[in-house]
Amino acid sequence: MTEAMTNELIEHILSNIEHENLTEWEKDFVKSVTAYWKRNKKLSDKQQKRLREVWEESRNAKRVFREQK
Repeated sequence: MTEAMTNELIEHILSNIEHENLTEWEKDFVKSVTAYWKRNKKLSDKQQKRLREVWEESRNAKRVFREQK
């Protein structure tokens, strides 16, 4: 099981995720989760897990793009 993310980490991800590296589904997910976070200041375990996955995938996509230049 993935360790729960701190509020600070969630804030960091939502503030710094680069949307140009995301699929349309991921963009919609991040938008939805951001709105939910602003209202409730909490995310379910499933939301946290998927947000972490989207964050890591977006950072890997950025790294691959830079390496291809």
